[in-house]
Amino acid sequence: MSKKSKIAIIGRPNVGKSTLFNKLCGRRTSIVNPTAGVTRDRVYASGEWLDKKFDVVDTGGFVDSDEDIFNEKIREQVVEAVKESDSIIFLVDGRDGLNPNDQYLAKIVRQSDKKYVLAVNKCDTPEQLKNNTISFFDLGLGDPIGISALNGSGVGDVLDILLEEFDSSKETDTSESFSISIVGMPNVGKSSLLNSIIQKEQAIVSDVAGTTRDSIDTNIQWHGRKVKIVDTAGLRKTSKVDTDIEFYSSLRAMDSLTRSDIVLFVIDADKGFTKQDKTIANHIIKEGKPMVILVNKWDLTSDSDISADSFMLDMFDTFRLLEHYPILFVSALTKRRISNILSTAWDVLDKHKEKINTKELNEWLAKATQKYPPPALQGKSIKIKFVDEVQVSPPLFAFFCNYPKLISVPYKRYLHNSLREAFDLEGITIKLSIRKG
Repeated sequence: MSKKSKIAIIGRPNVGKSTLFNKLCGRRTSIVNPTAGVTRDRVYASGEWLDKKFDVVDTGGFVDSDEDIFNEKIREQVVEAVKESDSIIFLVDGRDGLNPNDQYLAKIVRQSDKKYVLAVNKCDTPEQLKNNTISFFDLGLGDPIGISALNGSGVGDVLDILLEEFDSSKETDTSESFSISIVGMPNVGKSSLLNSIIQKEQAIVSDVAGTTRDSIDTNIQWHGRKVKIVDTAGLRKTSKVDTDIEFYSSLRAMDSLTRSDIVLFVIDADKGFTKQDKTIANHIIKEGKPMVILVNKWDLTSDSDISADSFMLDMFDTFRLLEHYPILFVSALTKRRISNILSTAWDVLDKHKEKINTKELNEWLAKATQKYPPPALQGKSIKIKFVDEVQVSPPLFAFFCNYPKLISVPYKRYLHNSLREAFDLEGITIKLSIRKG
């Protein structure tokens, strides 16, 4: 795979960065809302222009002020995005004109020594295109280019400049890759865990629930494998989602969960396993995703009588199915067991991708049905003749028998648990289908 150019979009709040980001990547990845400051973390996606593929990074709105507790963190994210990118789209608002924050960002662009384009957004008509760019010559960044992130005019000119000399043949990537999504309720420490795993400040962390609003993609190399880790917005009860931003954040989180290969489900050790945690876990299992459970903030329980065993027993009492998934008691703060997270996830995913040999499956079935035959019902003797794994991801096992409708729920549960135990399917969500045959 050829190396792709990485383009960072920077600018002050509400100039249209997320609208442009979505236009470049061809789908609604960043949340677009008239409220300033909706995007806080760096958000990643891919795009293509005239057979040239590129990655694009959306950043939070830059404000040279400390009135908002997030401003300092957002500035750090902007600087980091500029450092890691090959080129910059410095986006300004043609309707509002030049702003002191634009002047400050211009210094960052000049000091970066990266290729850049000064793009004047909201030039939606020919008249605006003519008049709205003039004041931005004062930034000293060359000729500004008028664009409309909304309708796409001028965006191609920007990409032509930034991608013109980029050599995609410099590097190739042949490594194995997989994607992980981090999900859980608000303020359980998902962003702190992401930062601990990748060992840098990728996501903004604060004590304010709901700090993460978009799903944030982070690409890292781990033991020769390319790993995409997606930090998602906290999932609350539907009845408590009271703003458009929260609603779309939840949709992004669910979409990221669906598209990922494996899920890290984060629980707050201090709060225990709640009803909303059960709802989230049930959704992950229904999606058929392999899962690793992370009980975060375990450092906060050091002064209490709670133990890992008692925590698990309470959790299993609430939701028995979680017995089948690996559980790590971790702390993003102290880095407790952080190094085990990716290796555990990979072990689970590796098993998830393997198809079980049909001969071995049927040898297991013969022993399982001999040990506990399916109980006769309505005077009919039930025989399960054959089993096969008809789908690998997620694993679906088809059992063929003479009276499929007479197989009881408890017996299906017995087959499910016996199959897991026989083939070491911890962490893998499996589904059973009883069919006539």
